[in-house]
Amino acid sequence: MTATDASLSPAQPATDLLPDGLAEFCLAICGPGRVVLLGAGLSILIAPLRQAGCEVRMAQQEEAGERPEWMVAWAQADASRSEALDSDVATLVLVGNADADLPAWREQAHERGWQFHPAVFTMPGSLGRVALLVLARVGVRATSPETMTNASYHGLAAALVRPGDAVMAADAAADGVWRVVQQQSRCRWLGVLASLPPAPSQPGLEWTDPERWSEFTESLDVVITQMACDTADWPRLLRHAHAPLRRSGRLVLRIPLAHGLDPLLPLVTCLEQLELVVDRAWHQHAAGRVGVEQFHEIDRDSALALAHDPDAEALVLLAVKTGGHGVAQDLSAQVPNIIAFQRDYLDASVVRLIVSIGERIESPVLRRQLARQVFDTTPPFSADHGAALCVLLYDGDVVAGHERQELLAAVWHYIAVPASNPTVLRWQVSLAFAAAMLYQADGRLDEATELYQRVLTFDVLGFSPLLGTKTTAAAARLGWILFAQGNVDAARTAWSRGLDEARRLSAESDWSEVVADPDAPETFSMREFAAVMDEAGGLATALRVTAESPLRPGMAWQWGNRSWKGQLQEARAELRRQQQWTEQLQVAKDWLDGQYGHLNAELERRVVAERELESQLLVLAEGLDELRADLQGHLTESEKLQEGKAWLDGHCARLTAELQRITVQHAELASAKHWLEDQYHHLTLELGQRREWQQHLQEGKDWLEQQYYRLQMELAQRSDELDASHAESEARATEITGLRAAYRFAHLHAAAEWVALQEDLKRNREALDQLNDAHQRQSAVLDDRVAAYRELEDAARDLATATGVMIGSPPPQRLPAEAIAEEMKVLASALQRMPLKSLVRMVLHVLATRLGWRKRDGG
Repeated sequence: MTATDASLSPAQPATDLLPDGLAEFCLAICGPGRVVLLGAGLSILIAPLRQAGCEVRMAQQEEAGERPEWMVAWAQADASRSEALDSDVATLVLVGNADADLPAWREQAHERGWQFHPAVFTMPGSLGRVALLVLARVGVRATSPETMTNASYHGLAAALVRPGDAVMAADAAADGVWRVVQQQSRCRWLGVLASLPPAPSQPGLEWTDPERWSEFTESLDVVITQMACDTADWPRLLRHAHAPLRRSGRLVLRIPLAHGLDPLLPLVTCLEQLELVVDRAWHQHAAGRVGVEQFHEIDRDSALALAHDPDAEALVLLAVKTGGHGVAQDLSAQVPNIIAFQRDYLDASVVRLIVSIGERIESPVLRRQLARQVFDTTPPFSADHGAALCVLLYDGDVVAGHERQELLAAVWHYIAVPASNPTVLRWQVSLAFAAAMLYQADGRLDEATELYQRVLTFDVLGFSPLLGTKTTAAAARLGWILFAQGNVDAARTAWSRGLDEARRLSAESDWSEVVADPDAPETFSMREFAAVMDEAGGLATALRVTAESPLRPGMAWQWGNRSWKGQLQEARAELRRQQQWTEQLQVAKDWLDGQYGHLNAELERRVVAERELESQLLVLAEGLDELRADLQGHLTESEKLQEGKAWLDGHCARLTAELQRITVQHAELASAKHWLEDQYHHLTLELGQRREWQQHLQEGKDWLEQQYYRLQMELAQRSDELDASHAESEARATEITGLRAAYRFAHLHAAAEWVALQEDLKRNREALDQLNDAHQRQSAVLDDRVAAYRELEDAARDLATATGVMIGSPPPQRLPAEAIAEEMKVLASALQRMPLKSLVRMVLHVLATRLGWRKRDGG
């Protein structure tokens, strides 16, 4: 913010913010009167308002006299706005920055008893870089959003009312909405349907009971009404609204689009049946808007059925009645020629249907169709026929087609006979001039010259001096054709003839044929008469420049066409170019705004993504540190497991060699099997005692196996924590060593008992011969081996159990060697299938250690 901006008070508007048209805007609403300005920055309005005839003073000035009629206040500051709202003027115009909170202003005004000025609903709510709010002590009461929507709709309808129309408003009685049509249109009579009049009647305003609707048969020019959401009742409502309209009358219709309502098909069907044609259409967007800003007109080139707007709240149609009886001719009417429509036309409604600019049908297609219908159905020398023919001649699409020659021939035929009334003369002159321009455009200069001369021969005073625009323009065009052919004298003669005609029209004319009623002149009359003089000014200039020597053709053309009309056309063309350029700039701005928004959104998305990536990178870094620590632990554990693997591999090799030795011994034992079987039955009694001893040993063995299994389970549970709990493993090893010592002690005790038993057996068998002695010795050796092999079998079974191979039901009785072989085979198969070989090798190491201790103990 610059120092200048910072120094501005909200109560003092920056002068450059106020648009040049603000004074004109206020005058268009209130008209000249006594005005007070609140806000020092509004002093720039004093000069244009005084120039318009207003009595103007600033709010700080104390002046005696009548109170002001309206006030303009800079209302950006709360204090200034409050002061303005407390004033006693009839109309108040609040002005503020473009970003002003207008809804809050409206709420404050409503609380102070202000109402909306009817102009709010027909004029823009902003002007340049300022926002505007126009209030009135008596206006439209904003009691609900529906009232604002209805008033805005009637603001659009007011713009569609033609000067002098008789209007019936069916939904304008509540909240003063009728004032919008009454004050913002030039209707001559306004009827408002109301069972109970909400206000006293006024000149030109009539409160009409709905029961009297049928009295207005073909007598109204405009009917303003709204449709209900129930489409079933539409035919009746449309017939009701259609009946009072005269031909060329307008039906302004609002159709709600709520609840997914698609009114087009049934609506168009009903309108066509009643000979109502849709001339214009708008979509209404009520949200956040007031007045004409709510409406977006549908392009006439677009099919109405395809002009779908999902955000629109309502569809507004302007339908024109093309059927009916029309306006009957009245030959006795005593009126000036320029407004003698009912006297000279067979059906005067044709003027408002296809002729009068600003009042006729806007759609070129509909206008073309109606003009063709009138042209084909009316007498060839009537005013109606001439009007339709002229409309078709000025229709570029028509004359560009195959009908061009037909229409030109009809012109020659129409101008060939004397005019039957002044309006026919008006169309003969206009048709001759229009046909001449077409011939000139085609390069058929002979026909163009003949028709321009024919225009100059008509006495336009027979209709009105206003028709002199055609004679002066014909003289100018004829003169330039002759000038281009090198006939300067003939050109000057044509221009002189046109100038003399302008003088005659101004000197000999009947003033009533210029302005109609002098007390209430027609709005178009003096402008048309000024156009005659403007064309004559071009003729005079051409005569003056071509009279100079030497002849300067370029200068003659420049000066001869320097008329107000030409300059206005140039200004309009320049304005159109600037508007097109502005529209292109706006499109470019909108595109840039879109790109800017898109890039901002993309930038924000990328910033968010970068933040997410940063947080993810932090999480990944933490996870990476954890993985590195875990990896280091796993590497350490792997090294230890590798050492255990190498140790188990060595013990496995030793176990394999031991297995091979046992296999050899098994073969030796197999040879002694048969002899031992022969001697087995002699030892039954001795073996009974031995079995009892073996049972005791078995119980001890079972206890040891239980302890071993328990230790084995604990060892399996702690195998993953082997490296981390080395002390605990040493404690377990100590416990196992104790168990081994207990087992050794039990074995030594059993061996001692066995020796005692052998000695007793020797004393009882001293009588046996040497063979028995040998048998005893062999039996002792065999028992020792059986015990050793049983220990080996138990160890193998324990090993199988530890490696996951479950021994099922007790195997059948077999020799120790066979049991060992079988167990070793199972062990080998299990080792091949075992997934955790490192763990198994560790367990085998423990078993091998135990087996080695037993072997040493047995030895």
